[in-house]
Amino acid sequence: MKCFCTSRMHGKEHLSCICHDIPLKTQTADFLTTARPSIVVNIMSRKIIPVLILIAAALLLAAGCTQPAAENRSAGKLDGFDAFVTQKMTEYEVPGAVVGIVDNDSVVYLKGFGVREINKSGKVDPDTRFQIASVTKYITAQAIGTLVDEGKLTWDTPVVTYMPGFKLNDPYVSEHVTLRDLLAHRTGLKEYDGDTLGRLGYSNSEMLERMRYLNQTYGFRERYAYSNAGYFIAGEVAATADHKSWENLTDARIIRPLNMTRSGAHPETLYLDDNHVVAHGGSEGNVTVIPLEEAAFPAGGQVVSTGRDMTQILRMMLNDGSVDGRQVLTQKTVSDIHAASMVAGRDGPLGDPNGAVCLGCDAYSFLGERVIEKNGALEGVRAIVILIPDKKVGLVVIANKQLTVFPEAVRDEFLERYIGRSGVDLQAREKLNQKGWYSLMKNMDVPAEIKPAIIPVSAIAGSYTSNLYGTMIIKEGPDAGNMTVLLGPAKYPGTLVHQTNDTWYLSWPNPDDAVSYLTFTANSSGTVTGFTSSDYGPFTRA
Repeated sequence: MKCFCTSRMHGKEHLSCICHDIPLKTQTADFLTTARPSIVVNIMSRKIIPVLILIAAALLLAAGCTQPAAENRSAGKLDGFDAFVTQKMTEYEVPGAVVGIVDNDSVVYLKGFGVREINKSGKVDPDTRFQIASVTKYITAQAIGTLVDEGKLTWDTPVVTYMPGFKLNDPYVSEHVTLRDLLAHRTGLKEYDGDTLGRLGYSNSEMLERMRYLNQTYGFRERYAYSNAGYFIAGEVAATADHKSWENLTDARIIRPLNMTRSGAHPETLYLDDNHVVAHGGSEGNVTVIPLEEAAFPAGGQVVSTGRDMTQILRMMLNDGSVDGRQVLTQKTVSDIHAASMVAGRDGPLGDPNGAVCLGCDAYSFLGERVIEKNGALEGVRAIVILIPDKKVGLVVIANKQLTVFPEAVRDEFLERYIGRSGVDLQAREKLNQKGWYSLMKNMDVPAEIKPAIIPVSAIAGSYTSNLYGTMIIKEGPDAGNMTVLLGPAKYPGTLVHQTNDTWYLSWPNPDDAVSYLTFTANSSGTVTGFTSSDYGPFTRA
């Protein structure tokens, strides 16, 4: 007996078989050797016509059911989903959000919720523009992937091959660091180190030159340490290889090929019309409008997009790099982006101990299913994308509020609906996590005993220099306990508040910028020689 088996259902192989005692071709051929022509025609007609009818019916069924199949797969899973999203927005005080779900290459859910700005009537819809913050990193990896496909770059060639003058602090790392190292946060650079540099008015070439002054806090390829500066470097490698800015090559290689008509890598894309969000922040019970933050390093967080456009990213990455018949990335490059480059530790809603960092995204296991995730946050926005590659299902959530676990709350519900209930109260966990987000709103640590400053404010006032950040101008403030700071060519403003002794607390208008404690030193004659800071390094008196 010989059986012909085919078909795929629900993302897994499902065999539907038709069996014949003798294969039709062999049976007919054997019969032809002995039968009379009139009998041959009669029997062949009786056997072939039903087969042709079955084939035609199967083709019609396949052609007509592609879209409904995805919708049918998701229909029961999305019962009550609107109410869930609305409830969590209320719980976490999110003014507006957009949520999209892709299933088997179809957009099965796409809705805007709430308003673009509190106390105003403009609604969020699938085409409302948001900043997507660090979800940009996933798109940066994809844009670089197109250059890999063309042979202009490779993931594992040292970047000095493409930028011969490039240097980091450690000579060995300078000679060996690759795009994979930069995109997988395994260079040894300190977490978030240098982020403020992007606000100081330096050109990209000047910032690239200053990367050599970032400290190598960890061993090369020793551990995962999130570095926006690493993505800036990777973006500049791509720009060098493609002879275009990171913004222009990302638009040309990802945004336009995917027909993401309301998206862009240039920050001004956000303001091309009135259908864009306003940023919101604040503590529990006190949500207010705040200024939108521009990403300090473009390739790490600058893309602007919409819920509808981001479903195109999901479709491409769930469909081996292809959207609407256009192969934007090769299947191999999609696999490379999603492959683990380093174990990062506990990750995902169930705390997978083998969570991994990939290229522009992370991976973890949820009830045995591999999940790809990238989240992002800027002052006033949160975003997340989730992919379950083996099920060809993905989620995007974008919200116009910072310091909220709302995207993760929706993620958890999505995973439990599409993979299975975990048996853990994930929503209760997220509520606890929310307290952690609010703890990021830091104020100065006040010591039990505050000691007066030895060095007077008048002696501290003046100019200081750093190899990494450039010139900092410190001016006397309205009283002896306060001073003002201007940093870099743009004279980025900050404030200094006296803490104790000769230590002062430095903060910036953007709460995403690292606060720090500056301790001033003076020589025997009382002249201030500089200050030290764990977050900004040493500055010397100019």
